[in-house]
Amino acid sequence: MRASPMHLVFAIILVGSLVAKDRTTDVLIESSNLEPAVMRAARSHGWALRDYTTIADTDVPALVFHAAGCAQPMLVVLLSVAFDQEPVVRSAREPGYVLRYVYIGRTWDEPRRLAVFVERLKYAALAVFGLTPYVPSSHVLLVEAPPDCQVADDVDWRTVWSRDASSARRTDAEETTR
Repeated sequence: MRASPMHLVFAIILVGSLVAKDRTTDVLIESSNLEPAVMRAARSHGWALRDYTTIADTDVPALVFHAAGCAQPMLVVLLSVAFDQEPVVRSAREPGYVLRYVYIGRTWDEPRRLAVFVERLKYAALAVFGLTPYVPSSHVLLVEAPPDCQVADDVDWRTVWSRDASSARRTDAEETTR
């Protein structure tokens, strides 16, 4: 009788590890291009893509958007979670612009490497077991908004990391490589 509960525990561990192994490959597939998802999220809040540009005197790409009620454009930059490009971007920012660092459901006014690492780890663990609609990424959004423009706070950026958006990006990438 005592062996039966132990067998049940080991069976649960075995099945759980097989499910986790199967889902881990999906979680770890990295989509290198989040730009289409960023554009969809911005467009859903009335932003219009103006241009692709690079941050002044750098090779860091940025998306330039116009939003109703804002006299100046807004920039969205995809940064690595390591924040290795952040000092360059910060030094080249527009005077007076407000910076927001966004990763899935969290927003910070300054780069928080540890907080982003913890969020990424949390969503990776949840995604392995299918407990989150988001796919962790190695990218953080840096949103630069003019000081008189509050519409940047209204955008729900979580859709950039949505599992549906991620699978659509992967399908698009597979179709372009064929």
